Amino acid sequence: MRVDLEMFHTFFDGARVPEPCGSEQPAKPPSPSKTRLKMSVQFALSLAVLILAAITYFVSLATTNWSASGQVLRMGIWEFCVMNDGNGSWKCFPCIAEFSMAAQAFSILSVMCYACAFVLYFLYLIFPTLHKSRPLMMGLCLICFSVVSLQIMTMVVYGVKVRQYYFKIERKYFSALLEPLYMSWSFAFAIVSTILSTVAGICTFVELRNIALTAIVDV
Repeated sequence: MRVDLEMFHTFFDGARVPEPCGSEQPAKPPSPSKTRLKMSVQFALSLAVLILAAITYFVSLATTNWSASGQVLRMGIWEFCVMNDGNGSWKCFPCIAEFSMAAQAFSILSVMCYACAFVLYFLYLIFPTLHKSRPLMMGLCLICFSVVSLQIMTMVVYGVKVRQYYFKIERKYFSALLEPLYMSWSFAFAIVSTILSTVAGICTFVELRNIALTAIVDV
């Protein structure tokens, strides 16, 4: 009898009790891995592109090849350099024209915007709770397009006014007429940086849109 009871308990303990007809298992929430992967790619792309934009813009600001005239004159945002006929070396002077100061101000504001953007990127990476933060992503988007606007204003001010300053330098430092002034590779670096910043801004805008759509679907 004891053996039969043990077999009875073993049988019912191992048996699977059927669920009631009306019961339903709780539905699992949809895995957000696919959506998050897309958002993560866009976020990483915007960060990588903005880093490249900052590097190219810093190179353009640190060099004196925004414009040039032959092999005897080159001009930048902060200073211009003339060729010393005596020993073939460059002698540089600070740019003190009004247009140059305006371009410098715009460029400094651009650098400050880059710094703010990288702080927000750092916060996004450190705190997972901010991965779906619309204010943070909106701030990144606005900062990226602010960088674009400031860099465009820098290039426009410089490109419009630099020729007048070039004629003053020609009369003051050279006895003969110089070759025509042309935009050089530092100015091209600034253009490339502006294009990259625009791409980064577009990526952050798409990320912001996806975050908003995800919040609507989750509701």
